[in-house]
Amino acid sequence: MSSGKTVAAIGVEPTWAVDDADAFVDDSMVSSEADFSLLEITKAQSAAAHGGLFFELEDVVVKTPTNGYCIVGKTATWSDADRGALVARQMEYASYIGLRRVMVPGPAAAGSLAAFAQMLLAATHGDSGISALTLRFSADQGSWRIWRRVRELCGHSAALSVALDLSSSCDVEQWIAEPVQLVMVPESMFTANPSGYPVLWRIDQEIVRRLSEIGAAIAVQHSSAADDHVRYLRHLTQAAEKSADQEATDQYRDVLQVPLQPLMNHLESATYETFEADLPKYDAYESAIRSALAACAKEQPVLMVAGAGRGPLVSRALAAAAGLARSVRMVAVEKNPGAMVTLQRRNASEWGGAVELVYGDMRLCTPGAKADILVSELLGSFGDNELAPECMDVATARLMQPDGVSIPSRYAAYVAPLSSSLLHARASKSTGGYGLETPYVVNVHAARVLAPAQRVWAFDHPAPDGAAVLFERFASVSFVAGAASVVHGLVGYFDATLHGSQSLSTLPQTRTPNMDSWFPMFFPLKASISLTPLSVEAGDNISVSMWRRSSASRVWYEWAVEAPTAASSVHNINGHEYAIGK
Repeated sequence: MSSGKTVAAIGVEPTWAVDDADAFVDDSMVSSEADFSLLEITKAQSAAAHGGLFFELEDVVVKTPTNGYCIVGKTATWSDADRGALVARQMEYASYIGLRRVMVPGPAAAGSLAAFAQMLLAATHGDSGISALTLRFSADQGSWRIWRRVRELCGHSAALSVALDLSSSCDVEQWIAEPVQLVMVPESMFTANPSGYPVLWRIDQEIVRRLSEIGAAIAVQHSSAADDHVRYLRHLTQAAEKSADQEATDQYRDVLQVPLQPLMNHLESATYETFEADLPKYDAYESAIRSALAACAKEQPVLMVAGAGRGPLVSRALAAAAGLARSVRMVAVEKNPGAMVTLQRRNASEWGGAVELVYGDMRLCTPGAKADILVSELLGSFGDNELAPECMDVATARLMQPDGVSIPSRYAAYVAPLSSSLLHARASKSTGGYGLETPYVVNVHAARVLAPAQRVWAFDHPAPDGAAVLFERFASVSFVAGAASVVHGLVGYFDATLHGSQSLSTLPQTRTPNMDSWFPMFFPLKASISLTPLSVEAGDNISVSMWRRSSASRVWYEWAVEAPTAASSVHNINGHEYAIGK
């Protein structure tokens, strides 16, 4: 087990009026061992003096830049009366004094949202000095709708994030896909345990944990000493000890990765090593090979691994044969010259020279015998995105007996509408917005799947009744939004039948336990006119069109989404931004 642990930043928000920020930090914040404090920039509803040009010293709470690194400055509430003039002046002063984070209360009602949004944009654009603002909302459905409209008015600006006033009625799934950076826990939510220390009820513990896991800092609102509250929240949000494999997986949470192209590029040994650590996947393959061998009546069947890599499936195939006391002719085909060196070494040191090694592309090479059981490991995050259909169609015809068995025998691709402001923002950072026309592999975490996934297509090997495999596919599927949300893209999964009842799946409802070789695929979304995503209401129909297209040298995906009030453009036309080389 690894001893590494991570904790969320824990802060304090006094519920009494603080006159001097530096004094508070030196006294109350330090004694509580908090990481930061939420403090008014100026005293409540103070008026700017001297014609609105500057504040009187006695009105200012944050008087020096000394502790600006650990203070979240709170502005006054937006007022229709002054059109936010006081808030704007406070933000200007916060920029001068060097506060790294400023929190603005979100409007309580839907009126004047355009004026509020204009103030936010003015504060975060140009030479204002403020690069980011956090908007404070109650954690309820009504506040989420106001936040959604404000963000739309601000063009989904990445400069805006959310601070939530927590309550036991918080719909954490509604907010998990939003850029929540701060959570305030009121003192009233705590109860005393038998030892007299403050704790949260179990349901509230889970809410705090979930939000801290997407990167939110946690602050306790307190009317007196908060030492015990801070220690408890730090303990609560401290990650449990994890295995090295779990930590390796977690480090890729919400990290966008361009999918591998092992057909076009030779993988490095370290990449093979990472995938080989996924024992559940290889356990499933070994079980499938054992099942196929048990059903094979031939005295010495030819067992072939096409695309052997460094040999994990070869070892599992030999183990399956040994478990059944079956004699097999073992053949391994591999096109990576580096991996061939490893295969030769393992054949000499581990397999006793029992494996016939064949160097070459499975689509072109000719081994000395055809396979009775042909095993391949060509599945990608979307099932076919590493060109398993193009490879296996040729391989089953060239390398396999007419009555042979392919493992896997079938695999299917699935999509579902996804809400994730974080993933969309990261994809949007690509120059010119083209990052929104590239699919990514990602360990999806700060996101909400808006409806159960549906299948778009499947491939069988060999093709039923000897029919020709259609490499180009199209699917149109419809979903019903389970909640009001924003569609930022599509999430892609796959499942595969290896042999008989043995299968692999990345679908949430049928996911193979503890398998982490494949993260889901993320297809970002842009609207037809701007780069912004689509808003939907609960019960809305979401129509998705997906294409798998092909040329002599490339394969690519195109996708589009339609909602009742808007539609996206068709993405990645003719593979202009992303394609898979054959």
